[in-house]
Amino acid sequence: MPMRSEEVIATHVNTDFDAFGSLLAARCLYPGSTAVLPSVLNRNVREFARLHADELHCAEPSRVALDAVRRLVVVETVHAGRLGELEPLALDPNVEKVVFDHHTGELPGWVRPENAVLSTDGALTTTLVGILAEREIAVTPLEATVFALGIHEDTGSLTYTSTTRRDAEALAWCLRHGARQEVLGTFLRTPLSETERTLMNALLEAAETHTESGVEILVAAVSWPSYVEGISHLAQKITDVTDSRTLALLVEMDSRVFAVVR
Repeated sequence: MPMRSEEVIATHVNTDFDAFGSLLAARCLYPGSTAVLPSVLNRNVREFARLHADELHCAEPSRVALDAVRRLVVVETVHAGRLGELEPLALDPNVEKVVFDHHTGELPGWVRPENAVLSTDGALTTTLVGILAEREIAVTPLEATVFALGIHEDTGSLTYTSTTRRDAEALAWCLRHGARQEVLGTFLRTPLSETERTLMNALLEAAETHTESGVEILVAAVSWPSYVEGISHLAQKITDVTDSRTLALLVEMDSRVFAVVR
């Protein structure tokens, strides 16, 4: 039977931990809302979600009754096309939209500027954790763990140049609220599958260094015959292997081009 909820929290497909953490944090900000986890998740997120499904209480997009939704809260994207089965809600003028994001330029027409919360934090989870902290909203140790995973993943464990002091403070807040260190270690160091290793080797072979405005950029672009998930995970591995300070990763597959910049 379809799930009828007037308020839904959504994020992008190919969900990483920052999007997942932001999804759960937004649910804490909107009591009674339904967090909808996309059907396509990054591998480490999928494994975590399966392991803790009984505690997370996330809905599947196919089970949501779209005609019942009155407010849609979107985190970690402003692109309706990345919402998968929930895209019609973003484009429905009768549905109120609220957006949280940290790496957007111009807002699309379906997002009203007064309903958009934009930040420059390294991780969007940081922005939402800051709001939770200000409002003294209680969270569970499991939620704090997901928040910490999101901050770690999108800031390279606080090493990326985009990292802010707020990211470090939010991570400390997560630890104070029960984030489980042993779980962080397990899901932040997910080993590559054989397919991922093959694609990574192809990207390393294709990598070229370009200089723009005095900055060296490692560019790796390939066309791949089949879909491989977790491109952002490969980007981090390539950054570690090559010690590059700036990386642009482009993979054409599944009739689309996936781009990751570090």
